Amino acid sequence: MKDESTFVYKGVEVTYLKHAGFRIKGSVTVYIDPFEVPKGMEKADLILVTHDHFDHKDVKSIMNIADEETVVVYPKGCIVEGYKSCEVSAGEKLEVKGVKIETVPAYNINKPYHKEGGVGYIVEVDKVRIYHAGDTDRIPEMKNIRVDIALLPIGGTYTMDVKEAVEAAGDIQASYYIPMHYGAIPGTEANPEEFKVEGAVILKLLLS
Repeated sequence: MKDESTFVYKGVEVTYLKHAGFRIKGSVTVYIDPFEVPKGMEKADLILVTHDHFDHKDVKSIMNIADEETVVVYPKGCIVEGYKSCEVSAGEKLEVKGVKIETVPAYNINKPYHKEGGVGYIVEVDKVRIYHAGDTDRIPEMKNIRVDIALLPIGGTYTMDVKEAVEAAGDIQASYYIPMHYGAIPGTEANPEEFKVEGAVILKLLLS
């Protein structure tokens, strides 16, 4: 049976968990913004948190997928206690557990919710580059992003809406674009089928 929540590119699995949460699995297992992830899921080598809002920094989910070897990466001021950790700011490059990570800006231009402190991530797993935009509007820095896969919010209110995300996809140089951050919390209602760009991949949620 086909897994409609997972997209496989060059052997790397990108699974849409829920909201802005993804699992990226190659030779290592990386979670980004895990949200409402139950016990029993595969343990993480690496967990990336984009900012400190409850639907992105979900401490219970982190607890359910972390073990004593897991490293948690988070932006400054968004502290996740009790684990091996690494604090970052936008504009950094680092390597953790064999995963190359670039931190990029993520912020609102015409909304009050995300003015500073959050980040997006570009991760390279087994030579596949994946951009997780975090909670952001369409911002000028996107024109500098070159990746294989881009994960873009479409829910509006707190982030780009569908129309803005389509425009952002035109700024970003990627082969595939996966919409995210819709439907899980109030104010993020959107239809991913309206995300019509060349290379769009619409994934179903793994977690209901």
